[in-house]
Amino acid sequence: MKKNRSKYTVDLPRRLYTFFLNYSDTGVPSFSKFARSIGATLNDVEGFREHGEFERAYQECSEIRRDYLIDNGLVKRFDSSFTKFLLSTEYGMGEKESDTDKELCVRLEVIGDDTGS
Repeated sequence: MKKNRSKYTVDLPRRLYTFFLNYSDTGVPSFSKFARSIGATLNDVEGFREHGEFERAYQECSEIRRDYLIDNGLVKRFDSSFTKFLLSTEYGMGEKESDTDKELCVRLEVIGDDTGS
């Protein structure tokens, strides 16, 4: 069975970067939206990351997406709680749920002389 996989071309890093930089559709720019715009799958786009120039563009687009989320959360265009959730799950930002549920125990021992004075 022949795979119907998209082929990498040298213009893809520029196309990816331009897609994210000029994104004006509803919602948030994403790699899956870019994949659909070029007639590929998200799996194809992930595979293109083995090419150095595409990987650099991919990382920059990830930063553009992060900034897009933060900026729109700050101006209340996006729900700030959901924006925080996306940032914490996708980018490891903010508190993790396991960190907020930890119990803090403090042991205090007073050391002094037992002379009774």
